[in-house]
Amino acid sequence: MRLKDKKRTILSNVSFITTIFNEEENIEAFLKSLMEQTCLPHEIIMVEGGSKDKTFDIAQDFFKKRALRKNNGFKTILNGRRSKIKESKNNTPAISVRLIKDTGANISQGRNNAIKNTTGEIICVSDAGCILDKNWLKEITAFHSDNSCIVIGGLNLPFCRNFLQKCLAACIMPSEKEIKAKEYMPSSRNISFKKKIWADAGGYPEDMDYGEDMKFNFNVRTAGYRIRFNPGAVVYWKMRENNLQVFRQFFRYAKGDASGRMYPKRHIIRFTSFAVFIIILLGIFYLSKWILVILIPLFGAYVFKPYRRLIKNSNFMGSCRLTGAGIFLSILFIPLLLLQIDFSKMCGYLYGLLRNIIQ
Repeated sequence: MRLKDKKRTILSNVSFITTIFNEEENIEAFLKSLMEQTCLPHEIIMVEGGSKDKTFDIAQDFFKKRALRKNNGFKTILNGRRSKIKESKNNTPAISVRLIKDTGANISQGRNNAIKNTTGEIICVSDAGCILDKNWLKEITAFHSDNSCIVIGGLNLPFCRNFLQKCLAACIMPSEKEIKAKEYMPSSRNISFKKKIWADAGGYPEDMDYGEDMKFNFNVRTAGYRIRFNPGAVVYWKMRENNLQVFRQFFRYAKGDASGRMYPKRHIIRFTSFAVFIIILLGIFYLSKWILVILIPLFGAYVFKPYRRLIKNSNFMGSCRLTGAGIFLSILFIPLLLLQIDFSKMCGYLYGLLRNIIQ
């Protein structure tokens, strides 16, 4: 499908790719934010992994309606087969849109499939559960003229609708000031890189269904390339809506860490901390209640970052800002949510280790 846009700059060497799966509630808002960028990619390639809902139809209809509304010529390409619907008679710059069905593909396979079909030198990646800031594409490609920096990641900010999502944002979303540029590892909901680097890093690891983007980052660095943080490239990430979704999210992340043999120290610290907590509780029950005093500084350290985000980073929270009684309730709820997140990670990591042994 080819769409024309006479008003905005189309970056001729930039391709945007994404994978979509069961995103019928989010896909239209995501695509709208993509098409409202101040700069546009010369091509968009989306791989659909066999959704059971209407994700593919909504995506296809979105681009068709946009093309027809603007009275532009376009071509649709599905699974490599070109279907001419209407051809332009002039050379106005156009955006090529390609929707590929790849039923059963995991996210790594889908991304690799999409990238293999790109023609641009620079690849930009995001996810359908996000909303892109209008300057995102401009910012995420801003430093590619510098050959010493070929991978760029941006700033992820939370997008919330309910109380749980706001508390979750405080628990897991670092502000710009908290991010250390030298240690920064971008999520593939907000990243760009040159296609050569993707090839040198071996692509996204197709044996991993979660944590694949972090493993890709490690492989990029192992290949000798630097990752640069650009806080001007902003993506708004929709927080999980209920506790079951939260459990699944962090279970899968930790499973990916185990599968990719990533961040072992973090998980050792988590298991050690849990063991110490159990020992203290047993000491309180069997020895003396005064041992409870030990938990006070430990509790302070445990909740310090989320509470600081609530107090100092109200502007950062945006749609996730808590006010009035919500702040008081969040102070009570956040420790419980942190415990759930850590429990989910421990379960996921143990599962991932067990699966590694079995395989």
